[in-house]
Amino acid sequence: MEENTAVAEESVSAAQVGEAAIPPKKKKRHINRQKLQDNLWGWAFCIPLIVGTVWFIYAALIMALLLSFTNYSLGGATKETLMDFLGNLGDHIYTTLPKDADGFVIPGATPIREPFHWYAQIFTMKDSTATGIFMSEAGRHLFNTVFYMIGIPIGMILAMFFAVCMSRDIRGGNVFRVLYYIPCVASTISIVYTFKLMFASTGVMNGILGTDNLEWLYATHSWNSLLGKTGKSNFMNDPFWCQGFLAKCVIVIMSVWKGLGGTIILYVAGLSGVNSATKEAAQIDGANSWKIFWKVMMPDLYPTIFYNIVTSVIGGLQIYTEPVLLMGGESALTSGYVSLIWRYGLDTGSGTAYPSAGAAYGMLLAIIIFALTLFQFWLDSRKKD
Repeated sequence: MEENTAVAEESVSAAQVGEAAIPPKKKKRHINRQKLQDNLWGWAFCIPLIVGTVWFIYAALIMALLLSFTNYSLGGATKETLMDFLGNLGDHIYTTLPKDADGFVIPGATPIREPFHWYAQIFTMKDSTATGIFMSEAGRHLFNTVFYMIGIPIGMILAMFFAVCMSRDIRGGNVFRVLYYIPCVASTISIVYTFKLMFASTGVMNGILGTDNLEWLYATHSWNSLLGKTGKSNFMNDPFWCQGFLAKCVIVIMSVWKGLGGTIILYVAGLSGVNSATKEAAQIDGANSWKIFWKVMMPDLYPTIFYNIVTSVIGGLQIYTEPVLLMGGESALTSGYVSLIWRYGLDTGSGTAYPSAGAAYGMLLAIIIFALTLFQFWLDSRKKD
């Protein structure tokens, strides 16, 4: 009996080993029809956004990079399609003929291929409309753009002040939120027209400041002509530093006023998420309102502040509409850097437009925005560490 039992046990263990050696059959996965339907609908809504992003952002970025190294224009005698251009990309590289010391073309010289022609122009093209040349044309327009970004810290401080006031339990708080948000939904053209009337020579601002008939926008005052003085200083005689300064101040004021409401709403939403228990504990410990604001509220508001800074810098570097509408067209006194992309790349009214030149100007702006955004995220990472 014992021998039979041992044999039976061995046969059972052998059978178990054999079964373990055989891989188990995969169970057929049951398809959840409802989940599948939800996924299909989700992809149906996402595909247009994905296709649009890939085509109009990533593909356009690659095309702009390729164009920036060529001399492709919109005013040639023969018109090419996009595929024709891509097929002959090497033939479109910008070429120049060598010249002698007197500026004459050297006979029989081999053309020089210059793929970085437009990038070199960005840093060397001078602004011939100014009386005193202090920087290149791109430098002047980039200076205007940076000047307008002065409104970013001003707007954020004002928005923070009004948001803190509105977050208090006062009657009519929601009414004030709506009133401050109205400029964000108003038409840019209507806002520009209003500021044109306010800062006209006979406008409200001159009446308030007592500066009778001062031209804020359209004249070409220099500091010498405005102050009734004479001098040989390029700075004092250049309208860029006087009339341009006055007009740019108007644009900064208008931009701050227009964007204030949206920033206030974001700060109000951020303040509503501040831990009330922490605030009460700080009050019990004897902290005053100023310490509560800096030590309790500001740390919780940091993500909102960081978001506002990043998006404001990106948007500020791309300013175009407000200066053009306010001045009635492009002006070296006030136009931002983006206006150069339009002038050289798309404006066929002033001559042959070179999309290749506009692409080079645009690529430089993209590099500046990318570098500043990376720098801001680097500062943010250091703060977290």
